[in-house]
Amino acid sequence: MSFIRGGETVLIKRRTAVAKDDFGNPTYTLTTITVNEVLVGIGSTDEPINVERDAVDAHLELYMPGTVQIQDGDVFVIRGSEWVKDGAAKNWVSPFIGLETGTLVSVRRRRG
Repeated sequence: MSFIRGGETVLIKRRTAVAKDDFGNPTYTLTTITVNEVLVGIGSTDEPINVERDAVDAHLELYMPGTVQIQDGDVFVIRGSEWVKDGAAKNWVSPFIGLETGTLVSVRRRRG
């Protein structure tokens, strides 16, 4: 049975250390992970009070399959926009019979 019928596809961009340079600093590679059947939950928006800029923060909740491993520094591409993880990933249990436990990830984005 599919995790969520009609879910969306989300990309996870992950930076991974692969070696060290001549000075002992880590070098990285960028990996893209495709996650299918993600439920994108409506979040919130707010406007931080800052006289120096006109910004809007947006928040979403991603209900992902439980097999997805989330790491610090992961960047999520949702509907063509990049979002960052906002806090720790959590486990969730679907209220619908036949759907397994998943991973809940809060993400945020600032514009402006």
